[in-house]
Amino acid sequence: MLSFCQKYVTNFFQITNCKAQEMKNSLDAAMQGIEGLINGDGSGMIDQIPAAAVITTGAASSIAGMNVAVAFTDQQQVNFYSTGGVLRAGGPATISYSDGPSNTLFFSTNLANIIGLAVTDFVVVNGATYGAGNSLLGIRAWDVNSNTGTIAGLNRATYPGRLSTPTINLGGAAITPGIAQRAEVLLGRALGPDAESIKSGIWYGPPEQAFAQSNLMYNVQIANAQEIKGDKTLDMSKKYFSD
Repeated sequence: MLSFCQKYVTNFFQITNCKAQEMKNSLDAAMQGIEGLINGDGSGMIDQIPAAAVITTGAASSIAGMNVAVAFTDQQQVNFYSTGGVLRAGGPATISYSDGPSNTLFFSTNLANIIGLAVTDFVVVNGATYGAGNSLLGIRAWDVNSNTGTIAGLNRATYPGRLSTPTINLGGAAITPGIAQRAEVLLGRALGPDAESIKSGIWYGPPEQAFAQSNLMYNVQIANAQEIKGDKTLDMSKKYFSD
């Protein structure tokens, strides 16, 4: 009898753990979908099909060569808009799954049904009508160096400087260690030296720029191994420098 009870309790917790894990997985998938919009410009567009992308139609429809395929989630429904903002008829299309390493989207929907689908089209989350302010206002909506136009119903000209993002224009030049210090100066002016948020800033950018920034901060000739605790990499950047 004790053995039966033990098996019952074990099975009960295994089932419970499975449901809890699936709930966590569902939440992670939802957050990934929200992140795709947070990285956007507020239009509902998650990505634009590059001119060099390859669109395959049929039962195994796919779009290879996206900019950031992992911005999409499995089983997500999307619509396509032309660069002129015209909705392509025949949608929405369902993304079966995304492949990050090859930047490919695979569809369970035959893309031949999307009338006029072409490269340079905008891929927009289903439910959003493509256009400024028609979806969640993401980083590219707020991160604009301008005092004209509106954002979230506010006229930028009414709050000069407050709704404009300061920039450091490198003109295509490589990042140097001094750029981090210049960025800290701008952050200090914008937020104030006592702002709590200045302590938790991060560098935001594509992988190649993140790699370059990491090299600047962590590429040192000698590191004292005694200073390394546990299995963490030694952090060589100063406190309050952006991560």
